[in-house]
Amino acid sequence: MKPVLLLALCLLASCAALQRNAAETLVGEWRYSDDIQAGRYVFNRDGTFKAEVVYHGELISKATGRWAIEGGNLNYTYISDKLDRIPAGATDQDKLLKVRAKFFIIEAADGKRRKYLRIW
Repeated sequence: MKPVLLLALCLLASCAALQRNAAETLVGEWRYSDDIQAGRYVFNRDGTFKAEVVYHGELISKATGRWAIEGGNLNYTYISDKLDRIPAGATDQDKLLKVRAKFFIIEAADGKRRKYLRIW
């Protein structure tokens, strides 16, 4: 029983370390673009973010909020949206598939995968 408990503790510790490393890697500015939409996110070390989303060439959201990685998901809690499209307190979640120094890939709530490239 002790080896199983030890293995479980090691796995939990390694998951926490992976989340911490992913969070550190995500700090910075990122962009995504396809034929329909574009997004720009700035993830700050203090857990805040700024985001802009353009859909069919029209700016549809200019939001701020808080972000965190939990259980392999990138979670957002919105504080404000200058265009009043997203209410304060709203939450969103993307599945974080891969995080690297120059890009990250998410699976959005609509099931689409998006690759964000680092700007800085």
